[in-house]
Amino acid sequence: MIPYIIIAGLVVALIIVFVNNRKIHKDVDRLTDNINDFIDNDTPTEFSTSDNHFARLQNAVNDLEELYHLEQNNTAKKSKQNTEFISDISHQLKTPLAGMKLYVEMEHANNPSEHTEKELILIEKMENLIYKLLRLEKIKSDSYTMDFHFESMAELSNEIIAEFKPMFPSKAYTVVGDSRLRMDKAWMYEAIANIVKNASEHTEDNGKIEITIEDSEKSTNISIRDNGGGVSKEDLPKLFSRFHRTDNANPNSAGIGLAITKAIVEKHHGTIIAENTKEGLNIVICLPHIDGYITI
Repeated sequence: MIPYIIIAGLVVALIIVFVNNRKIHKDVDRLTDNINDFIDNDTPTEFSTSDNHFARLQNAVNDLEELYHLEQNNTAKKSKQNTEFISDISHQLKTPLAGMKLYVEMEHANNPSEHTEKELILIEKMENLIYKLLRLEKIKSDSYTMDFHFESMAELSNEIIAEFKPMFPSKAYTVVGDSRLRMDKAWMYEAIANIVKNASEHTEDNGKIEITIEDSEKSTNISIRDNGGGVSKEDLPKLFSRFHRTDNANPNSAGIGLAITKAIVEKHHGTIIAENTKEGLNIVICLPHIDGYITI
């Protein structure tokens, strides 16, 4: 009689374990769906009023989502404040610069000299720096609306090369591969052009710049490689930082071009990295495959 009772108890225990396991699996699947729904559609996970371990996990996910929203709002607020601050400074600087430029132009017209010529060049550099800095901050704060369409990356790259060949006739430019990507053509043109310009300025007269476009299932890599010897290990992690200039940078460079490139790539939901190769510098942009034309 006792063995039957034990067997019956074991059967009941197994049934309870099976039911609990099924419930746990269902709860995990539901929580996974909730998390994916939050990532895709920003739909928050429902707060649970139950008192068990899984409910505590679900509520912890809910807390993390709220913290994410809070941090996102704080970042957007700081970015907007930063843009407004730089915009205010830029406008404050533009007026005296315009006045200074006018007086120097008048002096140069009446009594041209090497001194006034250098002054005009410096004023122009300052105006260009203010313009680029304001442009960078506006990109980062979403002040510009991107117009996304599907475009050929090879066609875009060849248009850029056609622009730089007359300026650097001794350089060898090549484009390998192609991909039709969702992009704002004007902004992506500027992003790639900044890298090509940088590569053109940092290679010898017989320098080579190659743009390679490679598709994968979910993304496309655009690699811009040169044979200019690369940059120092200290410069490499700072390459996309605002105002950073390498030791062999062009004297007229403001150190903002690659920072603008990074901001544009990020607005296309992509990533950008730089690495030294045996011959020179290789900058790789990875853009995800995204359907649709809407601005996100």
